[in-house]
Amino acid sequence: MNKNLPLILLIILAVALSGCTGSGSESPKNPTIVEVQKIDHENTNLDARVVEVKLVPEDIRAGEKVTAELLIANTGIETITNETIEIKATVKTLDDTLANVALKTMSEEQKSRNYSMDFNTVIKPGTNGKIAAVFKTIEQMQGRSLAGTYVITITLSVNGQKVEARMMPITLLSGTPREFTPVPTPAPTQTPIPKSTPTPVPITEIATPAPTPEATPYVAATPTGIIRPTRIKSDKFMESLIKIDVGDKLLWDNYDITSLKYTIVEQDGKISNITLLPTKKVSYIFNVTGDYRFLLYYQNMQGKSPSQQTIQVRVNASN
Repeated sequence: MNKNLPLILLIILAVALSGCTGSGSESPKNPTIVEVQKIDHENTNLDARVVEVKLVPEDIRAGEKVTAELLIANTGIETITNETIEIKATVKTLDDTLANVALKTMSEEQKSRNYSMDFNTVIKPGTNGKIAAVFKTIEQMQGRSLAGTYVITITLSVNGQKVEARMMPITLLSGTPREFTPVPTPAPTQTPIPKSTPTPVPITEIATPAPTPEATPYVAATPTGIIRPTRIKSDKFMESLIKIDVGDKLLWDNYDITSLKYTIVEQDGKISNITLLPTKKVSYIFNVTGDYRFLLYYQNMQGKSPSQQTIQVRVNASN
């Protein structure tokens, strides 16, 4: 066995994460969250959370250039003026048999490396900000592939205070590295309209909302346990506008006694389509602030316009 292999593995980890440019951190598009921890801090008026960690491409091959995006929501009442991202990267397994054998002889400290990056993105209360990075992974070292599984712990600090840490796995696949041209990720509110609806109505009949040039309000909350009922009857929403608190549950109740099945479609694609069976109820917890605009579809509409309903989700909307 090559006695220099443990040292080689450590160098590889350092190189793989030291090539960040601009700003950002790495994680798969939809990682399996192992742990998310809120960190107690002295200034409780200052708070934030990581809304999303995304990698492009999703199927990362060892040796490829990757664009990473970290979306941060300011959930406090003070403006965030600077951020620090601390990353601890730990290799868990390598696909290469000999390299993996050598890995098992190393301590957790030897298999891990810590990095810190500072940014100056201004994020006002109730809005979110994005930090992006481009980095180059390493394909192999001394003929040994670096494909395998890794775990990264990302710790977020805002204005000098640590507020959240999360640990998640990433995988570097084997194969010939590809060349990608980074494409900017659209703002969270510019989610495309669903590609299709369960009815014969052409999707072009659903108006596309104009993009908002200002920062999008974003406040996340845990469920409140409050249920707000609303009725659907005679092919219509019985209430066209409902105002609820963030974290409330909205309950749609199908009052039709026929066999008619409804499909509730959010125009901006913020949530998935909802199916409401005859004489049944269906609910959804709105844990993010914003305006949700729904259309009501059913079979054999015969050119009729769908009924519309707007749900306004706010902080302290009932006050």
